[in-house]
This record gives sequence, C-alpha cells and structure tokens, in this order.
Amino acid sequence: MGYQEALRSLNSAQQQAVQTIEGPVLVIAGPGTGKTQLLTTRIAHILATTDTLPQNIVCMTFTESGAQNMRDRLTQFIGQDAYDVNIGTYHAFGRDLIRRFPEAFAEIRLQEPVDELAKRQIVRSIVDSLRYDNPLKQVQHHLGDLISTISEVKRALLDADSLRAIARENTLFIASANQHVQSVLQDIPKMPGTAAKAIPLFEQLLLGLQPLTPKTPANTQFGPLAAIAVTELAAALEEASSTNKSKPLTAWKNTWLAKDGDNRFVCNGTLENRRISALADVFEQYEDALREHGWYDFDDMILRAIQALEEHDDLRYTLQEQYLYILLDEFQDTNAAQLKLIQLLSDNPVSEGRPNVLAVGDDDQAIYAFQGAQYSNMLDFYRMYRDVAIINLTENYRSTADILSTARNIATQIDARLEIHFEGLSKELRAANPKLPPKTDIERRGFRSDVAQYDWIANRIQHLIKEGTNPSDIAVLAPKHKQLEPLVPYLAERDVPMRYEKRENILEAPTIRQLLTMSKLVVALGRGENSLADALWPEVLSFPFWRLPTSALWRLSWQVNDAPRDEHLTWSKALLATQQPHFTQPALLMLALAGQADTEPCERMLDYLIGTEPVTTHEEHEGATVRSPFRAFYTGAEVQHTNPELFYDTISHLTVLRARLRDYAASQPEALMLADLLAFVTMYEEAEERMLNTSPYNQQADAVQLMTVFKAKGLEFDHVFLPSCQD
Repeated sequence: MGYQEALRSLNSAQQQAVQTIEGPVLVIAGPGTGKTQLLTTRIAHILATTDTLPQNIVCMTFTESGAQNMRDRLTQFIGQDAYDVNIGTYHAFGRDLIRRFPEAFAEIRLQEPVDELAKRQIVRSIVDSLRYDNPLKQVQHHLGDLISTISEVKRALLDADSLRAIARENTLFIASANQHVQSVLQDIPKMPGTAAKAIPLFEQLLLGLQPLTPKTPANTQFGPLAAIAVTELAAALEEASSTNKSKPLTAWKNTWLAKDGDNRFVCNGTLENRRISALADVFEQYEDALREHGWYDFDDMILRAIQALEEHDDLRYTLQEQYLYILLDEFQDTNAAQLKLIQLLSDNPVSEGRPNVLAVGDDDQAIYAFQGAQYSNMLDFYRMYRDVAIINLTENYRSTADILSTARNIATQIDARLEIHFEGLSKELRAANPKLPPKTDIERRGFRSDVAQYDWIANRIQHLIKEGTNPSDIAVLAPKHKQLEPLVPYLAERDVPMRYEKRENILEAPTIRQLLTMSKLVVALGRGENSLADALWPEVLSFPFWRLPTSALWRLSWQVNDAPRDEHLTWSKALLATQQPHFTQPALLMLALAGQADTEPCERMLDYLIGTEPVTTHEEHEGATVRSPFRAFYTGAEVQHTNPELFYDTISHLTVLRARLRDYAASQPEALMLADLLAFVTMYEEAEERMLNTSPYNQQADAVQLMTVFKAKGLEFDHVFLPSCQD
C-alpha cells in the first residue's frame, strides 16, 4: 500500500492528525485506533507536501521493537529514505547525542555505561556503610527496590538537594499538623463511627490544616505534602456528606493519622520522611561513585542530554534547527525527564510557542506509571504550547463492541482521567471493524488456588486447539513474567506448543553450573590445590556427557578414599593409573588445560572446556589430542531432534555468558583468564544479581503466545487468557 492509498484509507479524525503538520497537536488515541499507521502516514505526508528532508524528522517511542515496526511500515511508503528518519527510543536519542557531540559532554566524563552488576555493587557498598539506625539500612536485603527508587528519582528530575528540600518541608508540616491534630482530637480516644459525629471533627481538622500549605512549595512537580493532605481530606468530607457514611473519613484517617507512644493521634509520615532524607544521602553517594568511575547509568542518557541542552545554547539551537518535525508515540508513558527533553528540543523562539510537535497517547494505557510517568504529562503538553490542536480518535479497528464496553467499564473507575479536563471530550470507543464477529465471549473465572487456575487455563487451551484453533491465535497475558512462568509446565504436560520470553538465571542452569565446576577444577589443578581438586573431581565425573559407568566411578571413588595416606593418592593420579579411556580422557583434558590456565585467555579456555576446539596433550598415539564431549552432548544432531529445548537453552545460555563476560572484559586493564571468569561469577552471586537469559523460546512457528501486557501492545489474538487478575 502506497502513502496516498494509506491516507485515503484513514478515517476523518486520523486524516486530520496526518494533515495538521504545522503547530502542536495532541492526539488522544485509544487502543486499536490505528496510531502507528497514523504516525507513519504523517511522516510520509510531511515529506510529500513540504521540502523537509528525512533527517529533519524525529520520532520517539518507548521500545526498540516499536521503533522497528514503525520503520518497517514507513519503508513501504518511502523506501530506503525511512532509514534517514530518526526513529528510536528516548534513551537511544540521548545515547546518540553523547556519541555525536562528545565535546558537550566532556565536563561530566561520560565514558562508559555502568552495567547492572556494578550498579548493584555500588548500592550495596553504600547500604553496608549506613548506620544501623538509618531507616534505609533494612533495604540491604531488597537492593533492587532501592535501585528502582534511585531510577524513579532521576526520571522525576529530582536530585539530592531537591529531596532534602522536600523532606524539610514535610518535617515542618508534620510538626505543625501534630499540634493542630492533638488540639482537635486530644479528648477523642477513638474515632466516632457515624458520619454525624465524625464530620464536625474532620471539618475542624481541615480548617487547621489549610493554612499550613506553603505558598512556594519545595517542588512544584509533586506539590507539598500539606496540599495533598488537605485536598484528600476535602474530598473525603464531600463524599461523607453526600453518602452520610464515615468510611471516606476513616480511610483518610488510616492514611494520614497514627498513634504515638502516649496513645495520642499524630500526623503520619515521620518514618517515610526520614527515608526521603536518607535517600538523598544515598543518592548523592551513588552519583559520586558513578562520577568517580566515569560511568553513567541508563537514566543518565536522558538526564545528561537535558543538561547539555541547557548548558550549550549552540547545541540546543543546532538540534532545533535540524528537527523541524517531532512525533511522540505512547506519550502517556513519558516521565518528567522525557518531557523536559522534548521541551528543550522544541522551545525555539522562532516557533512563537507553536512548534511542529505531535504527541499521541492514551492516559488509560499508562503502563509505565512505575517509571514516573503521569497522565498529567499529557496535560502539561497542552499547557506547554499555544493553541494546541486536540484530535480524539474513537474508532477502534481491533476489538468487538463487547470488549470495548467491558474495557470502558473498567477504565471509568480510574479517578484521574484525561477526559474530565477537556470539555466535550469523550473517550468512548466505537467498534469500527465490520470483519470482526458481532459477539464476544467474555468470562470471569474464580479459583481457590494458582494450581487450579493454571490447570484450567491449560485444559481450555488444549481444548481450543483440538477444536481447530491455531495455537498462534491464542495468547496468555499478564502484568509480569512471574505470573506466566508457572503456566509453562502445565502446557508442556499437554504437549501444547508455546512461545514465551524466558527470564532464566543462567548461573542456576545445570549446563552452566557444569561448565563453571569444570573451570574450578582446572584452576585448582593449575594452582596445585589438590584437596580442592579431589573434592571437585567426583562431581565433574558425574556429569552426563562423560557417559561414565556408575559402577566404575564408584569403584574408583572407593579406591581413592581407601588408599593409605602415605600413598598421597589423588583423583588425578588414580584416573591416569586406570589406563581406561573413559577415565584417562577426562584426566588428560583437565590436566592439559590446568597447564594453560594462566597463559591462555578465558575465551579460548571456554572453547576447550565446551569442546569447540581439541586440546593437545602431547601424548602418543590416540591420546595426542582430546576434546570435551560437552558440546556434542548438548548441541549435537541427536539432541537437536530428541530434546530441542535443551539444545536451544544450551546455545542461548552460552551466548549470554560470553556476552556478559566480554562486556566485563572491556572494563578490565588486562585480558581475562579462567580464574577471572570464576571471580566474575562470584561477584554476581555475592551481589545477588541474576544473569538473565531473556531470549524468546519458540517451540514452533504456530505456538501459543505467553507474554506480558507490555509486549502484547498492538498485537491481536482470537482467544486471550488473563491470569492472576487479583494482582
């Protein structure tokens, strides 16, 4: 389909969004309303109707797959010129600026991205140094939560000083609020349970709390704690008065009030505020550590881009001149940092407040809320520019009327929705695809346990396939991978083909554990640590790829253990003395590699241990070279046919291990040896960091899809299962 044909196929609202290319445009696009087609057609329309070059257009989205999908569609319209349009993620844009304009980033020593292992080590070191009375000391067992919080702080454009300012403001409010709360509730040991008695008390609380809101808040983005408390109390009072129920007031009390040691009501939040103050110190130390090593983290790619654009006017004007048209996909998922980046790219005075920026989003689909995204960013976009055109897409081409009705019933329960801010705006979607069936079966099932839930889903999927449904038309969607993984064995038991993205820690995979244990043995032999080697030999020889007879292995074990101490019989000696090939081959392999452990680089040693290359032993006749059977056993032709999952897992696990090892090697001053691999793995284990293999597992082309809701955006299926909806 060409560009003109695509344009004609759009509905009137979509065509308006495509053809309104001058000035700011906010497109409110519900699910299935064709926003990707809209964006690519708009780019083609700009190139066809103006003298703009592809290099003068930038389109930002949230995932690499989304960017690739958009580029593929655009290629159908404009051919190879699609590769000259800057289509990518926000973070990729920041990374590209660092690469293109290194002089603008010289002062902040941005050299290398920090990996997850180093980041975790930094945070662990900081937490370990905290005093035991520090409110963040307890997160030493939940470092991932603290790392995520640091990321949230950055995405919200906060720093250590702004956190401290917020904490100081909160402290003043809590102290003043406590005086008022205790004066109103000093003779009230227990809150009244009726609205008639509770409302007057809470009205007194509201009157005293209102003057405590600061005129100039410490942070305008989030607003002062006092304002939040007052707003929520006013809303609770209004609801309590209209319903004549005290439940809204009780809910406010549970959130905002607590009891002290003297059984008096006080304002809640003292501990949380101490944590904010402590977080400021941790955040500052984390940033200092990054600077000391010359590292930047994932969020810094955007933050440093913002800093460079603010400090270097020439860079900002250069980019504003280059990017004449800006398109923003999934705008509901933007956070404060990403919004600031767009503002800097578009605030050229020449535009007079009306740059050529189009944002497409739907606040009901804000799946990145945990990343600091807020629906108010769509409001901020409207307020940031002058005379913003608002275009509302309401024709859905993906779902039936039943699904849209159910989805709206759920979405309208969300208190903060964009449509309440724009008069006359309705986000109610209309089913506009006549090819879809008129009716849809929507069921809600309840189960007493997860076992019953997953068993029912697997049985139902098996039944659908037997009735003729293509497996690829069936999907199981959940918010997180942990809610999908338990279903895998249930489907496997029923021989249901599936495709899913594994999130397996390869350091716990048997094949990788075997490879690491062999590495430990080689290093121990090379260092002459015979006791350690003797402890490792039985485990290594028990690995299935040696195909050793169980009885022979036990007899040799008894021989070594029963030998007199003065004979100093080691496993290595005993193996060579047997003169039996199934024992001498492993011994020769490990002993030959032990002699090279300090001279051969780690990658080559792994090739030897895996069996990619033979090892020279300088023995006569057949023992001149030996090859590890690891590779043939796990990736040979036989296993490819009999156990393709094992074959796939082995290949992908080894690929991940080598990739991580090469990333680590790039930051080291000298070439890595085999002992460095073991030290590298130990660092992962001590940091409680998983080395994840996220490669997609696909048993066959036609397979049931198991994926997160995020991955499923934009895809269509005939049958969808949503497990664990209680979470």
